[in-house]
Amino acid sequence: MDEQDLLLLESAISAIEEAASAVAREVERDRLVESTLARLSTVEAELNRSRIALEKIIREETG
Repeated sequence: MDEQDLLLLESAISAIEEAASAVAREVERDRLVESTLARLSTVEAELNRSRIALEKIIREETG
């Protein structure tokens, strides 16, 4: 993996973290109906899983 690929993956991780944080804030505000909150919680979990997968790829490729 070259440096540009690594930077792109790290950028993707940052974007995922920002998106997960935004979703978590919406869930915490508790202004939405319960079914929407449940879907948002699922989205947050999927974003976190994606972040972990990308971090694992980086570790495997650089370590």
